[in-house]
Amino acid sequence: LEDDAVDVLCRDLMPLCRLVTPNLIELARLVGSEPAKDEEGACVQGEDLSATVRTAVLVKGGHAHGDHANDLLMQPDRRAVRVEAPRVHGGMRGTGCVLSSAIAASLAQGLPLEAAVRGAKTYVLELLRGAR
Repeated sequence: LEDDAVDVLCRDLMPLCRLVTPNLIELARLVGSEPAKDEEGACVQGEDLSATVRTAVLVKGGHAHGDHANDLLMQPDRRAVRVEAPRVHGGMRGTGCVLSSAIAASLAQGLPLEAAVRGAKTYVLELLRGAR
């Protein structure tokens, strides 16, 4: 994305959202930085984006290294929440879209945000396990 497109996203679109779900690479672009090297760095970047756009941010950890694909949920004026899951190895594509759709469906059913995120993460994990 061009710099002005990132500015428009952060200024005009994201504040209208209930939740934004960048992966580590997308998050770095949105905050104008290099991708975080560890979970602490991802948390700092996610909190920065959440404060800037004044909405919740779920930093997806699928691009991180290690045996776990942990996500971080940041909400303005709240502590970050880690949503843990073991990494399922394989060349899976589209899992972020499935996760976002499952969260949206849960929110539409009236679930609180953290419960919607945790349920969606479990749902995607089960799909991935079944696809191996």
